[in-house]
Amino acid sequence: MIKKTIIPAIASGLLTHASPAVLAMQLEEVVVTARKVEENLQDVPIAVSAFTGNDLESKGLTNIAQVGNFTPGLEMDPTAAISGSSAAITTFIRGIGVSDFLLTIDPGVGLYVDNVYVSRSVGGLVDLLDVERVEVLKGPQGTLFGRNTIGGAISIVSKKPAEEMGGSMAANFGTDNRLDLRARIDLPINDQWLSSLSFSSKTQDGYGVRLAAPADYIPLQIPAGTAPDAYDNGVLYGKGDKLGEINTQSGRAKLFYTGDNLEALLSLDASRARETAPVSTLLGFTPTYEAGTALSNAYNAFATGGDAPANRLVFDERWITGDRHSTYGNAPSHSDYDLFGVSLTLDWDIGEVGVKSITAYRDLDSDFGRDGDSSPIVLDHTRNKYSHEQFSQEFQFTGLAFDDKLNWLAGLYYFKEEGYDRVQVPLALEGDLALAGVPGAVFNLWLDEANDVENTSKAAFAQATYELTDSLSATFGLRHTEDEKTYRPTHVTLGVAPLILLIDEKTVEFSDTSPRFSVDYRWSDEVFTYFSYSEGFKSGGFTGRTVDPKDGARPFDPEEAETMEIGFKLDFNLMRINGAIFSTDYTDLQVINQEGITPITVNAGSSEINGLELEVLVQPVESLTIMAGYSYLDAKYNEITDPNATITADFDFSNTPENSFNLVVDYSIDLKSGAEVNLHADYSWKDDHFNDAENTPLLAQEAFGLLGLSATYTADDHWTFVAGVSNATDEYYLYSGFSQPGVGFVEGSYNRGREWYFTSKYNF
Repeated sequence: MIKKTIIPAIASGLLTHASPAVLAMQLEEVVVTARKVEENLQDVPIAVSAFTGNDLESKGLTNIAQVGNFTPGLEMDPTAAISGSSAAITTFIRGIGVSDFLLTIDPGVGLYVDNVYVSRSVGGLVDLLDVERVEVLKGPQGTLFGRNTIGGAISIVSKKPAEEMGGSMAANFGTDNRLDLRARIDLPINDQWLSSLSFSSKTQDGYGVRLAAPADYIPLQIPAGTAPDAYDNGVLYGKGDKLGEINTQSGRAKLFYTGDNLEALLSLDASRARETAPVSTLLGFTPTYEAGTALSNAYNAFATGGDAPANRLVFDERWITGDRHSTYGNAPSHSDYDLFGVSLTLDWDIGEVGVKSITAYRDLDSDFGRDGDSSPIVLDHTRNKYSHEQFSQEFQFTGLAFDDKLNWLAGLYYFKEEGYDRVQVPLALEGDLALAGVPGAVFNLWLDEANDVENTSKAAFAQATYELTDSLSATFGLRHTEDEKTYRPTHVTLGVAPLILLIDEKTVEFSDTSPRFSVDYRWSDEVFTYFSYSEGFKSGGFTGRTVDPKDGARPFDPEEAETMEIGFKLDFNLMRINGAIFSTDYTDLQVINQEGITPITVNAGSSEINGLELEVLVQPVESLTIMAGYSYLDAKYNEITDPNATITADFDFSNTPENSFNLVVDYSIDLKSGAEVNLHADYSWKDDHFNDAENTPLLAQEAFGLLGLSATYTADDHWTFVAGVSNATDEYYLYSGFSQPGVGFVEGSYNRGREWYFTSKYNF
């Protein structure tokens, strides 16, 4: 059956983020589609948070990672550790997620754009262009959302074309020469055919300063013919551009058809970025460096030996700048990508059965790199040439039975992806060049690792809700998934004495059946409670990095989660209090483990995650809205089963603060002229936590809070002006980092700091 949005502002399952102008309507009834069918928000037995497009604008949010500051239990970093990509994203929900970006590792939280699964971390930092709403579903969503939603799912829904011609244009000016331009136009063709076009351009200067090397330091060059092509014929040193710049353009076109029993939506989107890498700086050294067993110690021994040329620098404390936004790193540090996507959604009404088809294709080409050691020395640089394409086909069938007491949904899903990632890592290359003049003569650690993957996933799923009485309902769902993954690594070293580290082709198969069960009871119009049990599955994969020769590709197993949840939703006219208490058994965790110089993924063991979430919405008067959210997470390892694991059972989970909360206040003022002023304040706070599974002290982040303020002046139906500041108290926090004990250093990335902005928007 054809589904139509009843209320355009979709609210949170635990907290409705809304503007005061529409809040009263939403308190009466809110319709969500968290279970792929239209339902009253207060009748949905799922913990789900959502933001409307207006919410995102009022908070000054422009990319999906920023939503993490306003959703307790959700952690989102705008990059992936050791990648150098500004298009990657690291997501954790309720302590479950993955911090690696390799093609051989799947994310732990599913990201969906207009119902299309985005399978890779790289390309996942989606621009919030022309967004109708963002929904965050917490806990395993394996029944309906499927692939790799063991921690939860994030669904981004863009706006459909409008029935009347119109649109908007907006310009945003801000800190560091920020200039954001956005435009949208709706172009109805006739009563049945509608179309829309939207465009976004975001530019902002970088904030990470590259410091000059000592004046007497002479960078070494690679002799012609000895450099691999991925490093552009020996270009190992960057131009000194500031890191952390933004230069992204995005566009979307939609064509929508409505007939008597058919709706069709064709959507095309494209993005392009030419940016420098995220800011990263040297935080300190690892215990192996101090013990003299790291690669950096071996390099220093050569650099200070009697045969070393003059003016060779050693890797030591001099390269720690003490400033979170400066670095001596001088490698080509960039992040470029070109992304294209197309999808066709067909929605038929065939008698008593509704049929939906979602066909989609996405293609990504990216080139990114970074200077890991943050020094002028070529000790540990990385550069990735990354390409990926995916195709998916989903069929959904919906209907009612038994006098409309049974609401059912069933479907089939097919997914295929192919990817190629070539990473080059010139480890200790400076020593090779200084002592022998060619790569590979001394250390022989110029790594050239190509990862070629081909993955296929097939699934069948069904879910049904039966109304046992007018107040009592039960839901049961099941999804069976079969994955086939083929991995073709070609890992070698380059130089005068090349080595074959790993050349192989291996195929593995994984299958899983994930159930979901819930029972809910409506005690009165104001009180709704539910109990649910759900399972999630994240597919296995392969270790994608090699330093020493291996006999064959090294796979790791899937991980699984079983969650029990008790929730309540209370709606007392002008107050809404919603909460959930949950317990998750999380087994075969896939964590990054350090083996020598190589960061690899292993199944570390089992754990238990207990927690609660509470969110409150209050509207004491028509002009004032107060919203608050709180999350508590108690995540503990039960046992560590990998004998080579570098973590123990008493370690903390990464990216999992024990406590977090947020507060949002909106106050509107109607002026005699007919204009309106809205004053907005938001505050988000996160407890102390680690940025890596190995609990590196230098990657620990103390508790911090972020304050945002803005004032919106709506002059009439056409003009709107916004002045605001994000992170008003200028807090700095470590959002990503990596410890490399095999080389001997710890690197980290900090946020930009306080930012002001001014937006002018015109609606027509």
